[in-house]
Amino acid sequence: MGKLLFRVARLKIMGVLVGFALAYLPFLVPVKKIMQNKHTVAFWHPAAAYPDHALIIPRKVAPTVFNLTDADFAAVVEMATQMRKGDARDFALVINGGARQDVMQAHFHLFTGNVAAQKGLANKVDAPFLLANQSPDLHSILQQYNVPKASFSIIMQFEGGNKPAIYLT
Repeated sequence: MGKLLFRVARLKIMGVLVGFALAYLPFLVPVKKIMQNKHTVAFWHPAAAYPDHALIIPRKVAPTVFNLTDADFAAVVEMATQMRKGDARDFALVINGGARQDVMQAHFHLFTGNVAAQKGLANKVDAPFLLANQSPDLHSILQQYNVPKASFSIIMQFEGGNKPAIYLT
């Protein structure tokens, strides 16, 4: 059932409906929720690609990450760190945008492992908006690092309890 609903949610026209349901009616969304509060909801990914693969979604209608505020980003990062509290393993929080975004509701992937090492990523970027309550000017950050907003991923790699390293691909 979850995989069928995931396929339906991937239809571009369903983005607003998915955002509305998660924002105002999360109890109706038939997924196994891990955690939720008034700002975000987290549940296991219905088509997991990584170990412990969860989704964290802001509880507002936001078709892309460009529609999110600094408070939205802070709420997602806070939930991710709460979910991983007490777990010493590395983990990643990944944002896909443009052509890499399957569901037209801003969402974040959280999973165990070191995706930066697995993908051979070496160039860390200075993107403090993801780590503090600063204005998330994604357009400028992507432009500064020559990453096309038509297809991108932002990877926050958490290693050994240190501040996360940020990568753009």
